[in-house]
Amino acid sequence: MSLVRLLLAGAAGGFVWIFTSWLIIGALFHRYQRLTPETWRPEGPTQYALSSLVLVLGGAGTGLLYFLVGGLANLSEVGWAGRGLLFGGAVWLGVAAPIHVITAIYVRLHRGHVAGALLDSLVGLLLVGGACAFAAR
Repeated sequence: MSLVRLLLAGAAGGFVWIFTSWLIIGALFHRYQRLTPETWRPEGPTQYALSSLVLVLGGAGTGLLYFLVGGLANLSEVGWAGRGLLFGGAVWLGVAAPIHVITAIYVRLHRGHVAGALLDSLVGLLLVGGACAFAAR
């Protein structure tokens, strides 16, 4: 398992995540942001570029994590796709989902937006986990 290969695979998964995020947050759940306008900063090209960069870097960071934990090699019976989905799901369950829920407890966010953010991060991390497992196969 090559570290560079996993970093690149994670970054590529993060790049794809930009587009699924646009679909989920930008198209399907964006209307919920209008219900709490005092919560949101103005959006524009700078914010879109920065958030895209964060997704690519986060994907690479997830690739690093995949490398450090050995890519769930002990689960060889589920195949590379299963390992990727399990890894992405575990990262979502252990990191992303709690952050979204805790943020929603303290920040005035509409439940619809929180549901969209949870779905977005789940889909993105499943993509990144799958990309990493594919690269490590």
